[in-house]
Amino acid sequence: MSKQRIRRLTIQGYRPFGQFTAELDFLEVIVGANGAGKTSLFEFLRFLRDGMYGELPSEIVSGTIGQEVFHRPGPDRFHWAVDIDTGVQDGLVYSGEVLGPIGGTKVTLEKVESSKPLPGYDRPLLLLEVGGPRGKIYDRTAGGLVNFEEPIEKKRWNQLTLGSSISPRFVALSNLRDYIRAWRFYSSFNINQQKIREAGVIEEEPLLHEDASNLAAVIHYLYTEHPRVLDELQVHLRSLVPGFRRLSVKSRGGPGRVLVFWEETGIDQPLTLADVSDGTLRLLCWLTLALAPNCPSLVCIDEPDQGVHPRTLPKLAGLFEKLSQRTQVLLATHASYFLLQFDFGRLAVMRKENGQAFFIKPRDSAILKENLADFGVEEIERMHQSDELERLL
Repeated sequence: MSKQRIRRLTIQGYRPFGQFTAELDFLEVIVGANGAGKTSLFEFLRFLRDGMYGELPSEIVSGTIGQEVFHRPGPDRFHWAVDIDTGVQDGLVYSGEVLGPIGGTKVTLEKVESSKPLPGYDRPLLLLEVGGPRGKIYDRTAGGLVNFEEPIEKKRWNQLTLGSSISPRFVALSNLRDYIRAWRFYSSFNINQQKIREAGVIEEEPLLHEDASNLAAVIHYLYTEHPRVLDELQVHLRSLVPGFRRLSVKSRGGPGRVLVFWEETGIDQPLTLADVSDGTLRLLCWLTLALAPNCPSLVCIDEPDQGVHPRTLPKLAGLFEKLSQRTQVLLATHASYFLLQFDFGRLAVMRKENGQAFFIKPRDSAILKENLADFGVEEIERMHQSDELERLL
């Protein structure tokens, strides 16, 4: 399967995004001051993902009850357009508009069209167009000709049509829906330490849950189906955790449940993950996520550097680089030393100005290039710590 990614994201009217555009590569390391919009960016992408599974909540974006969702000053609506490289022809643009919350959340527009006109056409080819509760799906040949149009009538205004009303026979649209459904969002502050330390339920080809609560299931999958990946994981752990020897997985806690055991030099009996420190568990989560054969179609991680030893950061950076060869990875960080582990071209800065957030690529700054030529790449770390990086851009 071709690797897919978001090429360009446009948001209008959501939180700090009055008129916001971000050009995204397969790996972006995003920095910026508190309140610059990094969390809001991940939150909005999560809104689209969640909309592929069910109705939008009354607060529109899950978990934001009591918070202002719309950009101020401005109307109670927001619009988006996501240009996605699907690996087929020129890709697709998924756009839409949401109105609310007074009178109830309403999806007033949804559209899916080709990113560019195909040869012989003067406009992008339309695959889906929905205004309010009604719309059409267009079934097209590879050449762009319409086979037939199928009307759509949504049962509820507060649903995204792409997630609720698309038949599998519309291959391009159903593939787009499945791609967005497979986005995952992680945070060092959302790791469920208690669940990780307990016996986990065996899963078939598991993806790491967003709170990492099924870590035991993922390691069991590596243990039984991908021993070479488990070996690589253990090699990294030995280089980063003093005294670590190996991991093992055993049936414990009832039928279909497994427990991960941790062996250390100088300790006769294997430990369980209940005996491992919080920082080591976070490290184990990120290593497993980066190496597991099954990976999300988009990985967003908020501050993966938090709670782990600084000596682990070069290794984590290298593994996230490796992961970006298989899927798109967006990282948000405040750690100057962590961002220094990445190539300069991977860096993106979010800056808030007059209430609006902007997404800026430092590699486009001639002044910054001159500074790096004079003082070396370590100048980025100094400029980030002093906020000079954001001001310069």
